[in-house]
Amino acid sequence: MKQYFMALIICCIAILDSAAYAQSPVNINQIFRDSAGNEILVGKCTIESLTETPFSSWFRQNYDAYIVDTATCKFLSPLLKDKKITIFLGTWCGDSKRQVPAILKMLDCCNFPKENLTLIMVSNQPAQYKQSPQHEEKGRNILRVPTLIIEDHQVEIGRIIEYPVVSLEKDMLSIVRKT
Repeated sequence: MKQYFMALIICCIAILDSAAYAQSPVNINQIFRDSAGNEILVGKCTIESLTETPFSSWFRQNYDAYIVDTATCKFLSPLLKDKKITIFLGTWCGDSKRQVPAILKMLDCCNFPKENLTLIMVSNQPAQYKQSPQHEEKGRNILRVPTLIIEDHQVEIGRIIEYPVVSLEKDMLSIVRKT
């Protein structure tokens, strides 16, 4: 009888454990080493991932160094309210290391809702070059990184590729004023 009772308890624990596992969010951001031995992120990512070692050194330095055009942000902030932004970047890419922290600092100044921001890390490996594991880049014409895409009601209204033409704030203001 004890054996049956123990088997029942073990089955219940296994069922509860698998149910809890099925409901937990899947971490789709992956860290691996590229052919040069550098750690890189691929897949959907959080800002917090960029603030962790080994990415924190360049992220924090470039975030802190960027001087936000707060005057332009005052005009930009209400226009970004209902927009979605997706940024494709590579943690291996010099332009991404320089521009993405600046973009995120500017979005912080605009009080842009984090739930409307998606960061997608792409690979630098030849077979997966500028691709993510879930292929969110497919059909998005991602040729250079970083690429920042602004959407309004699931329709792309503009993008900034690699670096701004005038400034981050002014380029974004120009894009969102078109809508």
